[in-house]
Amino acid sequence: IGQGTYSNVYRARDLEQRKIVALKKVRFDNLEPESVRFMAREIHILRRLDHPNVIKLEGLVTSRMSCSLYLVFEYMEHDLAGLASHPGLKFTESQ
Repeated sequence: IGQGTYSNVYRARDLEQRKIVALKKVRFDNLEPESVRFMAREIHILRRLDHPNVIKLEGLVTSRMSCSLYLVFEYMEHDLAGLASHPGLKFTESQ
């Protein structure tokens, strides 16, 4: 789906819940302590957020083999930037 400096985001299937999720794979192999603190802060904030207009963090999974942390999010078909790039698209107040 996308990528950043320390992570890649994939469209995945949760086999237990039988639904599509967004899986953010964060690599911890060469991260500096400041980056680890930033990620811990992001996770802490995401766990506390509960709003219909914010993508929900559904879980965390670790992999020692790949030195990765996976953040499991609910999946949305479009991102905000993609929707905003359509000039004729109108949003409701709640959107």
